[in-house]
Amino acid sequence: MTGPLYDTVVALHVLAAAVGFGALGSTGAYAAAARRSPEPFSNPGVVRYFTPGRNWGERAILLVPLLGGALLALGHGRDVSAAWPWIGLAIWTAATAVASAVAWPAEREIQGYLAAPERGAKARASLAAAARRAERAVATTSLLFVAALVVMIWQPR
Repeated sequence: MTGPLYDTVVALHVLAAAVGFGALGSTGAYAAAARRSPEPFSNPGVVRYFTPGRNWGERAILLVPLLGGALLALGHGRDVSAAWPWIGLAIWTAATAVASAVAWPAEREIQGYLAAPERGAKARASLAAAARRAERAVATTSLLFVAALVVMIWQPR
């Protein structure tokens, strides 16, 4: 099915994926900068990025399966019996699990270390460990994002 509503939902589906994974990618890049910086507590870009609070852009990945379900419904069930939507959902679920179980908690830890008054070697080591976890989690979610993108474009039957 095509039409203005379907096309709008497709655009929102793609936009949510791009915003969510773009924000996750930024977290990985800034986590790498924090880990590699000789003085992460004085790095204005790192401190600004990891200001305490939720990174709502990353949460856009949670909208993607909902919008995908809406697309299946708007398509009148044409693709419900195909393998690709379910493979994509499984990959997306894995990416969301890694983000919510590893990346987001590591990001909150980094925020806490940067906001805390303690700036010694122990704080630096703890910050580096949290940044490493965030980097690895973001790398994993990025690979899963690419896999889901391939499945959505290829649409294996």
